[in-house]
Amino acid sequence: MDRTPLTYDAVARALCARPGWALVDGRLVREHDCGSWEAARSALDGIAVAAAELDHHPDLEQRFGRVRVAVSTHRPPGISALDLALVDRVDAVLGAGEGA
Repeated sequence: MDRTPLTYDAVARALCARPGWALVDGRLVREHDCGSWEAARSALDGIAVAAAELDHHPDLEQRFGRVRVAVSTHRPPGISALDLALVDRVDAVLGAGEGA
């Protein structure tokens, strides 16, 4: 999948179609309240499977029932089509735009 950095305008347009995500310090970030520690852990497992399938690994954090996902391309730096593909897979695990 293409790792070519997208323009700022392209990223902004892509975010309009992806509620719950924000551009923070050059990364696509989403926080999600899963409701319990167990549900958050399960969500992280699902995200890990999706990331492995795409061979593109986000930064993941869990704070009790909340998860935080941060996605970016490191080489070359920026936001790419690969990042957007991973964001869509994360949304499939968490539910699009829910529980921010």
